[in-house]
Amino acid sequence: MFQGLNEDTYQFFWEIAFNNEQSFYEANKDRYKKNVYEPLKQLTMEITPAAQEIDPEFNIRPSSVISRLRRDTRYSHDKTMYRDHAWLGFRRPGGMLSESFVVYAEFEREGYGYGMGMYGSNPALMREIRPRILARPQKFLTLVNDPAFAKRFTAMGDEFKRPRFTDAPEGVLPYLNRKGLSFCFSSPNLKNTLSPQIRDEIIEGFNLLKPVYRFMMGLD
Repeated sequence: MFQGLNEDTYQFFWEIAFNNEQSFYEANKDRYKKNVYEPLKQLTMEITPAAQEIDPEFNIRPSSVISRLRRDTRYSHDKTMYRDHAWLGFRRPGGMLSESFVVYAEFEREGYGYGMGMYGSNPALMREIRPRILARPQKFLTLVNDPAFAKRFTAMGDEFKRPRFTDAPEGVLPYLNRKGLSFCFSSPNLKNTLSPQIRDEIIEGFNLLKPVYRFMMGLD
């Protein structure tokens, strides 16, 4: 049973950030497995049912959900070998992470969070989502303005320098005129993650995300 992360989870993130080399990893890989990977694997298994309620087509294999410590730097200008944070990402099989609409939880050196959305700009996904919003704008606004949802999550995504969509109800324009769209929660209170209650908080968050995700993905 998931008992929470621990203080060495974050100590490891800090240390690998400043000792980002294979020799450090080799000397601390058992520590990584015990204090980072194994707790996150248990957390993944316990929040998976809530993720499947959002989308039954999610890939739920822990090896696919948990971020890898070793970065793939082949096509990146940033050649840093290891991540100094971790995330759990539920998405449909196929396609790259950058092409997917992901329901996630993340744990960083100075905070944690969860939500759903796109990894940066995503023209293809936005071309699918905008017609759904335009077809039922009031339904979409009812979902995102639900008090519990709006209190927890913030809409994020780069906006166009000049609005490209103007012929729509005013309330949906801020969502249409983005290059990508995400709904995110973040907190600097890492103490919340050191107990099993973080599992319940994430599940509660996923339940709030469910109707908005299913609307945006055309499932409801």
